[in-house]
Amino acid sequence: MEVQPEDYIRIIAPPPVVLVSTLHNEVKNIAPFGMVMPISHSPPMMALGIFEYWDTFKNITDTKDFVVAYPTPDLVKQIEIAAERWPRNISEFEKTGLTPIHSKLVKSFRVKECQVNLECQLEWCKPAGDHHVVVGRIVSADITDVLWGEELSRSMIAPVYDAGGKERLYARKGELLNL
Repeated sequence: MEVQPEDYIRIIAPPPVVLVSTLHNEVKNIAPFGMVMPISHSPPMMALGIFEYWDTFKNITDTKDFVVAYPTPDLVKQIEIAAERWPRNISEFEKTGLTPIHSKLVKSFRVKECQVNLECQLEWCKPAGDHHVVVGRIVSADITDVLWGEELSRSMIAPVYDAGGKERLYARKGELLNL
């Protein structure tokens, strides 16, 4: 069956949902994103697709850093709260009840409840259609102790997937999650 090119997002495997933490002055912001991918091993880099008018984009370009945090499926309600369009001076950490913890090398905060936190310094950003591609160099990474052993098993990481494309639907491996 042929589909319109614009519908590509509905026919590819869903990407993981991440929470991107940024700062606006002293306000600790956090927002979910489904357009995210690793793009380099050496140096380690992550890319995000972000609308230019979103607070997260403005915060990253202002401060030159951000944190990419990987939530577990039990945080889907907090993801949905963070997805609301809050004013820039309102902390989504406070609205969601998630816990900000100081990062090691960047100003933006890690998310205590998340299984993985990647501290990133802005490398570059470039327009890409209706989004901007924002690339960050990973300068520090942490993972919950339970997932880290002598060998990291990527199969143990429990991602939340962006199953909706333009709609807000979330899934874990093999099932939709209820909000």
